[in-house]
Amino acid sequence: MLPAADVHARQNEGRLNDQVLFSARDSLTFELKDERIARLFGNTRVTHPAGELTSGKMDLNLDRNLMNAEAEVRRSAVRDTVLTVREWLAMRNEIEASPDTLSEPVLKRENDEIRSRRIQFNYITERGKFDNARLPFEQGTVTGDNVKNVSPHVVFIQDGRYSTCDLPHPHYYIKARRMKVVDEDEVFFTNARLYILDIPYPIAFPFGYLPSQLKKKRSGLLEPRLARQEQERRGIGLQNLGWFQYFNDYLTGQASFDIFTSGTFYADGSMNYSKRNHYNGSVQLAFSVDQGLENTDPDFTRQRQRRIAVSHNQTLNPYASLTANINLRTSDFYRRNSYNIDDRAETSTNSTMSYNFRQPDGLYTFSVSAQHNENFRNNTVTLGGPNATFNLRRLAPFERSQRTGDQRWYETLNVSYNNRFQSNFTYRPIDGDSASVSWYEALFDPSLYREQTGEMGHIRYGLQHNADVSTQLTSSQFVNLTANFRITEFWVPETIRQTFNPETNRIDTRIEQGFTTARTFNTGANLGTTLYGISNARIGNLQGFRHTFRPSVSFTFSPDFSDPSWGYFRDVVTDSLGNTREYSIFQRSIIGGPSAGEQRSLGFSFANVLETKQVRRDTTGERKENIIRIIDNLGVNFSYNFAAESFKLSPVNASLSSNILRQVRINANATFNPYATDSLGRAIDTYLWDEGGFLRLTNFSLNASTNFSSSGSGVRMQAGRPYYPRYYDPLDQTMFGAVDPGYFDGPVEPIAATWSINLNFRYQWTYVDINTTRKSAILNAQNIQFRLTPEWQVGTSLGYDFIRKDLTPSQFNITRTLHCWNLSFKWNPFGDFQYYMFSLTVNDSQIQGLIQKLPFLDRLQSGSSPINRFR
Repeated sequence: MLPAADVHARQNEGRLNDQVLFSARDSLTFELKDERIARLFGNTRVTHPAGELTSGKMDLNLDRNLMNAEAEVRRSAVRDTVLTVREWLAMRNEIEASPDTLSEPVLKRENDEIRSRRIQFNYITERGKFDNARLPFEQGTVTGDNVKNVSPHVVFIQDGRYSTCDLPHPHYYIKARRMKVVDEDEVFFTNARLYILDIPYPIAFPFGYLPSQLKKKRSGLLEPRLARQEQERRGIGLQNLGWFQYFNDYLTGQASFDIFTSGTFYADGSMNYSKRNHYNGSVQLAFSVDQGLENTDPDFTRQRQRRIAVSHNQTLNPYASLTANINLRTSDFYRRNSYNIDDRAETSTNSTMSYNFRQPDGLYTFSVSAQHNENFRNNTVTLGGPNATFNLRRLAPFERSQRTGDQRWYETLNVSYNNRFQSNFTYRPIDGDSASVSWYEALFDPSLYREQTGEMGHIRYGLQHNADVSTQLTSSQFVNLTANFRITEFWVPETIRQTFNPETNRIDTRIEQGFTTARTFNTGANLGTTLYGISNARIGNLQGFRHTFRPSVSFTFSPDFSDPSWGYFRDVVTDSLGNTREYSIFQRSIIGGPSAGEQRSLGFSFANVLETKQVRRDTTGERKENIIRIIDNLGVNFSYNFAAESFKLSPVNASLSSNILRQVRINANATFNPYATDSLGRAIDTYLWDEGGFLRLTNFSLNASTNFSSSGSGVRMQAGRPYYPRYYDPLDQTMFGAVDPGYFDGPVEPIAATWSINLNFRYQWTYVDINTTRKSAILNAQNIQFRLTPEWQVGTSLGYDFIRKDLTPSQFNITRTLHCWNLSFKWNPFGDFQYYMFSLTVNDSQIQGLIQKLPFLDRLQSGSSPINRFR
């Protein structure tokens, strides 16, 4: 026997690259009688280009190129005494016979590592045999009693177990009589059964296949599930039957359908495409037939629903992009095929398309868009577009490239220009839902449109131009005076004319075809300054206050474009007595038109900010200062129009925003009317202060929001990995006593559960008339999360309407992490749509997909509503 040393040997036979290096920490002996055998003891290691084998002890046959390593086993004494749970857990390492992990053989090759109680491996042929081996994969492990490596790429396993649970004895696994592993990528098995907590599932699988590299996208069958919802109307059914097709990294497709015994079915096909930094999108087509169980039923109905959804986003170049989101469906599609609350509440569908371009130098931007909206409640369809917008960057033509000295007023003069083109088609049939003509038929046939809607117009469009000129007349540290001039031009293809019909005693309106233009302008000036007030008063640790006051006065002028000299407004007789009223020939224009009434308005605006300084000293006496805003903004604005014939003074608007309460954001708005009212509550042209009052509140809103969270990390647990028994017998409960005698001996664990909550309160009050006011007061508690322990988490969203005295739709969530399992429960007990969802799932998608297909086990994920497919 040789002393402890590192020993290196080279085989005389074989190639130079087949060198074998071996070492032992304790000792090494040689037997040279019949064959050359080296016996290594203590942290042994054998290295060869085929791999590396480490073990507590090992035999190396140099003639057969064979390595043989076996783990030492320690066995504990049998105990007959009755133990408490605490004692049993403390002595758990002595209960079972287990291998010495320090001496366990481990074979490491280029891309894998095999642990086994016994390893026999030929380092020349790379064939071997393993007893109770454990082969790790990317998504799980394969363990077998007898493992034979017939080639570097193929492994046969007898009595193998596959699991994604990383415990030495997993919570769940698939046990097969025989397994074959190819390239560590695919696992084939025969005569297999699923075990959960060592309890076998009663049905065996004659054969099966498991891909281990789940990150690689593959085509395959979807996971169907049993449908239990609305069995009294639809019968029993299967959902999510179909196929997923992986074409390449840029394109995937899927087809699925649901089928019920009543004949109800749902079919869905979708394509998803994507190319990074260029484009991405999807196309989805869906069709469903919903009918009762029997044709002879008195309430038997059959309804067909359809939906098409297209989404596309594309970056054409660094300056241009294209987006589209098309969603067309029948009115009851979501109500028949979705159990999502938001889906079922939708009464309209919207589609948009847009193109945006920005000139490389930023000189201008250009965009084109189109919209589609269909309101199922009143059967109204609105097509907006094409709409186009052009914006020119603000230019300063007289600005010096290199400024010297003070800036002159004309150098601040800047010019801007923009225009917008709009078109619109609105189809609102007189017969509503019973209309016999669809909107797309009326779109291409004006006569059908007039017949169904009773309106003369068909498609409206127009172009509006806007040009602005502004300058800063004076600028100093005390006052700032600016002036501006704006001109607007309207281009429309048609106007209207109104005449009184004495036979019907009504006003008839006709459309006057022909290109017509109109121009308006306005000018104004604004004078503003900033004043500061400082107080050295002290309140507690608040030292000093600063009040910032920003008043401004503005004047706006625009002529009365209803004057006959402009030609934009006309008079029409309204009755047989000869009374007349004024109307605008542009009132059907989609882009608007000139407004009536002269404007000589003087506006006043006041903004206030209140700040203070908080001073604190720490334990070392160091002074720390923090600026706090008591009022972020307190604003008041109103105006007085000298040219108005009545109601010259506008309503007074006030707003407040503050964060004075810690982490509470407050926003309030109020509108006050300065005029008195008559007996019916209508405003009259008499100031309220002439009758002994001041201002009358007509609208008020208050919004307060905050969020709270803790900094704890959950219930503090004792350090250490939890113990999971190697073998679990569900019928043997002797280890669990009614009361643990040592329960009260240990210290009480401190609770530091993490939690978070968002609160929002909104109050709205509006004056309608002397007998009517509208008000609402709703408190919403959103994203409430409590982590009771590192594994238990509770979440909910609650809301309460103080006016209706009722709870708003709410949802409760409870989740529990169970090592390789997840337990969750969702519940919505309030509102029109109440449901619950219970789910006990495995983290691994392969095992979970198998569980969902098996009878009884599929009950581990069930509820009163199906999984929503649209969100």
